[in-house]
Formats: sequence, C-alpha cells, structure tokens
Amino acid sequence: MNTVVVVGFGSFGDVHNNPSAAIAEALDGCVLNGICVVGREMPVSHDRSLAVSEFLIARTDAVAVIGIGVAMERTAVTVERTGRRPTRSDCLDVDHRGAPEGLAAGPEVVQSSMDCERLANVLGAEVGDDAGAYVCNSWLYQAIRRFEIDVGFIHVPPLGLDSGRLLSAIAELWGEPRGG
Repeated sequence: MNTVVVVGFGSFGDVHNNPSAAIAEALDGCVLNGICVVGREMPVSHDRSLAVSEFLIARTDAVAVIGIGVAMERTAVTVERTGRRPTRSDCLDVDHRGAPEGLAAGPEVVQSSMDCERLANVLGAEVGDDAGAYVCNSWLYQAIRRFEIDVGFIHVPPLGLDSGRLLSAIAELWGEPRGG
C-alpha cells in the first residue's frame, strides 16, 4: 500500500484556526484505493515545516507529499504549479525568521513535480503560479528541491476544502488501478 503525506500549516498572525491543518488532520489514517494518508499539522516556519515533512516522508516511505496553506484573500482552491526562490526580505515566520540564506544559489523558479492540472481538475480547483511570498512558497520551493517524490501545494480560502474531495483526488492520482 502506498502512502501520501498531507501537511497543513497551523496558526500564525491573526489566523488562529488555520483550515489547512484541519484538512490534513481530517485525512490522517484514511485509506482509499490502496492509498494510506498520513495527515499532520506543520508550523508556519521556513525550517521546521520542512523538517516535519521530511520526517513524515522518511517514516512512511511516502510516494507523494502535499502541502496545504490558507490564502485569506482568495475565494477559490488553487493548486500551485510554481515555487519561486524565497528571499530574506520575505515576511518573518512564527520563529521570527526569514527564508533560509542558503537558498540564494538556487534556481529562480521550480515546478511542482505532480500533475497539478489533473489534481486541480479532480478537486474542481484552479491552477496557479503564485504560491505567495510567505512560508507557503518557501515550503513549496524547498520541498520540490529536496524531496525525490511527487510534491505539490494547495492554497485554500478561509472556508477550506472538503477533505473527502481531496481524499478522492489523492486516490485517483496515486491509487491502485481499479479492476473492471
């Protein structure tokens, strides 16, 4: 059975109940079509969010990792296709730190390694190329460069995303083929 890790950001700033973490945690332990989902909250931290993701991937031998973050100004779910190299001038995270300095040598832009269009289609979501200028983008950029599995990121509006719909999408993208 394959495992997909889903990590959602926790609270930050004025966002005390981040729907991203709730979605990830709602999927934890779900099994569908030969896929087991491990869902956890990760801190809104440039460094610690990657550490949580890396730990879960190693522990589960996951085939994919999906990050989820809230975009307070958006009204639609967006599957982000592009991560941009974060800069030290980006907003500080919950640890009061900017993006890691070691990223300056990396490429300006990296592309998600998962089929973003297919994921968006199954979710009834949009595809975007702007993961923002905060930890969401930093996570996506670093995860794509660090992990040798499918990596993707979903921005949700404040009302979130139906976790059942995301589970169905995960099963369709990474699940076992259905017999006929």
